[in-house]
Amino acid sequence: MKIYTTDKIRNVGLFGHGGTGKTSLAEAMLYTAGANNRIGKVDDDSSLMDYDPEEMKRKATINASLAAVEYKNCKLNIIDAPGFDDFIGEVYKAALAVDLGIVLVAAQSGVEVGTEKQWKILDNFNKPRLVYLSKLDKENINLDKTLESLKELDATITPVIIPWGVSENLKGVIDLLKMKAYKFTDAKAKSMEETEIPADQMDVVQSLREQMVESIVSCDEELMEKFFEDETSITSSELTEALKKGVISNQIKPLVCGMAIDNIGTSQLMDLIVSSTPSPAESVTLPVFKAGTEETVKLDCNPDGSLCGFVFKKINEQIGDMVFVRMLNGTLTTGLEIYNSKKDGYERFTSFSTLCGKTKIDMEKAVAGDIVALVKPKSAAFGDTLSLKSDAFEVQVPALPEGKLTYAISPKTKQDQEKMGTGLNSLCADDGILSYRFEPELGQSLITGVGDTHIDVAISRLKSRWGVDVEISKPRVPYRETIKGSTRVQGRHKKQTGGKGQFGDVWIRFDPAPGKGFEFVDEIVGGVVPKNFIPAVEKGLQETRQKGVLAGFPTIDFKATLDFGSYHDVDSNEMSFKLAAALAFKKGIAEARPILLEPIYEVAVSVPDEFMGDIIGDLNKRRGKVLGMEPKDGMQVVKANVPLAEMYKYATDLKSMTQSRADFEMTFVSYEEVPGNVTEQVIKEYKTADEE
Repeated sequence: MKIYTTDKIRNVGLFGHGGTGKTSLAEAMLYTAGANNRIGKVDDDSSLMDYDPEEMKRKATINASLAAVEYKNCKLNIIDAPGFDDFIGEVYKAALAVDLGIVLVAAQSGVEVGTEKQWKILDNFNKPRLVYLSKLDKENINLDKTLESLKELDATITPVIIPWGVSENLKGVIDLLKMKAYKFTDAKAKSMEETEIPADQMDVVQSLREQMVESIVSCDEELMEKFFEDETSITSSELTEALKKGVISNQIKPLVCGMAIDNIGTSQLMDLIVSSTPSPAESVTLPVFKAGTEETVKLDCNPDGSLCGFVFKKINEQIGDMVFVRMLNGTLTTGLEIYNSKKDGYERFTSFSTLCGKTKIDMEKAVAGDIVALVKPKSAAFGDTLSLKSDAFEVQVPALPEGKLTYAISPKTKQDQEKMGTGLNSLCADDGILSYRFEPELGQSLITGVGDTHIDVAISRLKSRWGVDVEISKPRVPYRETIKGSTRVQGRHKKQTGGKGQFGDVWIRFDPAPGKGFEFVDEIVGGVVPKNFIPAVEKGLQETRQKGVLAGFPTIDFKATLDFGSYHDVDSNEMSFKLAAALAFKKGIAEARPILLEPIYEVAVSVPDEFMGDIIGDLNKRRGKVLGMEPKDGMQVVKANVPLAEMYKYATDLKSMTQSRADFEMTFVSYEEVPGNVTEQVIKEYKTADEE
């Protein structure tokens, strides 16, 4: 592929609710640009974009995939993002890398929950957008209703390319800028037949064109003055130029229509991308700082300037890791020693590539604004900045969202424990949201992801790539134990073996100490317990309290006062007093009305008004205490204190209750006493598990 100058590059991402046809549109664009000799389909595994085995198995996009194509002397870097909520991390990665979002909306369904979520992400990154109305062949399409829902989503959405009929009457598309109709001939035609707008469509076309012209001229003051003087004197090229200004400034979001699977309107869409959307030099970029400082740097996307790019995606392949870099400035060439400011390390790459699906296409170099794939990085990963040590930068890449669903995970055979850890660590490094950790207290490995499908894909990849079969289960809850009463007990350890024996004798008083954790007090007088043995008493208590008397959880919030004891000149030693303290703990805590404590989290649920009642009712069922609610960003935020034990699979349940429209955050608050009936159940469950 030849090298294109920055002004001839377009970085576009395909976004939208699952099933709106994003991958089909990408395939149609590849076909129209000559990168494929057919329009690939997801259903028959002929798609160039959905090539991952998991995508082929599930018939859905899982990864944000890249395809670079040449079209009318421009290079289009197309990133196809997943539509399903479990893979929202890939949407963030795509949104970071592109300069334009094409948001697909199915003509029959209108704006859906995935549309709203991904639209909000693009809003947060201030990305210009086109809206693509897809699936025009479906039955029962109400265009007026769909357009109304789009206007409710964003008032700046303006029809520019409209359908010529819908459902069984779909004939093609009509371009309101050029005032031309494009008739569908057959699915193999790379360009449709241009014709005059039919008379029966003219009234609707004229009305929509007037609205479009008013929206476009409002983006350019000079053109607006000309419009008020004589609107008929405005040329198509002036409208195109003003439209581009409006798109770049986010004042207008053109609505285009098409039917990707039959290649209707694809070339018109691509023409619009080339003529009326921003090049990288005209785009808003992420904040850049001089490495190690808070000094901001303004980069102008100059190929001759200082080198700067950031990693927006990492994948693991059989031949090694690969990172995708969005170039912000300068030109990347082979042989350069590249500095990774985040890792304080160096990289050197011998070759550069772009991708068309899974096919690598060699590149001589990567200029400012382009997207490049680099193979076998030493340490580079998502969010890292690549520059030169002599002029080092740090791009402020926003963190990906956190996973909300956690399972305990274990290999089916103990021999696979190490392989499981290696595989999961690699998958987590690629994914960015997926996380894996071992919790020593719980004795469990934990995997956290966005949802069940997200975790299921990771498990499937673990088996296919590393040959590890695993099981997932409910994670243990980190309960605590404490006491509500006081007691004074003796701990006496005596062992005689014929030679030197063991002897330690202590009297310890146990009292509640809310909020203190563990407090040890030495009240020995007269040397009844020698000073050199007192630290052993405290150590014995510290170690023994890690496994409480009720269900084996750490014991907290109590005070242990050593006030009396005895020793033997020959047989006493540190170990004897340590064991005596352990005996005193087990006896004393058991007599001091031990209770179980559970972790309480403040749960903040952001939910639309219509689901408020269901959410509050569900939180009450989970033994939650609702603290209140407040409006925020068009949603209601319900806050409640809820036991962690009741939050298992809440991420999945919340999606089900609210059609995936709600979200939540959890923050640890405190430990509180477990109700009596629940205590019995917990003790039975955890003691049985320990015995097994």
